Amino acid sequence: MAPRRVTKIVTGLHIVKKTLVSGARYYVYAWRGGPCIHTTEGQYPKITPSILAKQQRAITAHYTSGENVMRIDDLVRQFEERPEYGNLAKGTRLEYGRHLSRISLHFGKTPVEAFEDTRMRGKIIAWKNQWQEQPRTADMAAGMMSQLLAYAVDQGLLKVNVAAKIKTLHKVNRSHLIWEQKHWDAFYALNPPQHIKDVVELGALTGLRQEDILKLTWGMVGPTAIIFPMTTKRKTRAVIPIYAELAQWLKQRADRQDTVTGISTKGHIVVNSRGFPWTKDGFKSSYRTKVPPKEINRHFHDLRGTFVTKLILSGLTDQEVAFIVGWESKQVEQIRARYVNEERVILDIAARLKR
Repeated sequence: MAPRRVTKIVTGLHIVKKTLVSGARYYVYAWRGGPCIHTTEGQYPKITPSILAKQQRAITAHYTSGENVMRIDDLVRQFEERPEYGNLAKGTRLEYGRHLSRISLHFGKTPVEAFEDTRMRGKIIAWKNQWQEQPRTADMAAGMMSQLLAYAVDQGLLKVNVAAKIKTLHKVNRSHLIWEQKHWDAFYALNPPQHIKDVVELGALTGLRQEDILKLTWGMVGPTAIIFPMTTKRKTRAVIPIYAELAQWLKQRADRQDTVTGISTKGHIVVNSRGFPWTKDGFKSSYRTKVPPKEINRHFHDLRGTFVTKLILSGLTDQEVAFIVGWESKQVEQIRARYVNEERVILDIAARLKR
């Protein structure tokens, strides 16, 4: 029997393989430099009529628009169509979207190939500096531009990323700041409602990020630890040992939740004034209104440093503390040097002076 004859079809599609930790992923582009129209995991993609139809639609749209040059707006659309982008957390996508819109507004009609010219780096820096009074916004805009051009390099559209490693403006590192007694006094003096106090107090007792605290449920509370399955930022499991003070707070909270709100302790640990789970934006808005940072000279995320101090005073090593909160040991050392060791030296001096 004669061997089966195979006919090779020339489609003009551009297929790129990317090796990930989970295995191979293939991206199918309408043409080299064109939009991504299909992705597949593991095996080399099978060219189907559906894919060819997508290719034809992309070609028609490209040439009927009168555009024969790929521009930044086209690159942004490709970037947003990637599976990785769709898998981002909702809040991250919103943040990315804001900065991608700013990029399109300023650079949208610029041909992608123009960014092969290293002089474009100066234009990007000048664009970023329009937010120099808002350094974090400026840095995030430049960082988004770097990610976009890095994607272009990865796809073979550019040879160099001219936005890489642009000097940042925002230099604040608050990991060494904690809520001291004077800050707690200022906080309680504002007389915030109980549903605000619950979130703040639990933040100080667990060291979790604000968004993760709002997601904590009673089902995550075990006999010896709170096990949070996947944190918002690091996408890893967090294990918070349940020590005496935290256990007491959880018991009081559970008793109050049952008797006052009537809500089952199988739900969220912290809830809003109506007894429902907080939304991220809902809590931020309420917190800014009831607890303006300038009134206490501390931010909510400074509670992580407060929790670190508690762990250090409990006798844990820097490495153990770093493991629990997901910091580097150097950050823990800063807390120890500034607050723990300094306090112990002062108490020792005071004790000796009393002799």
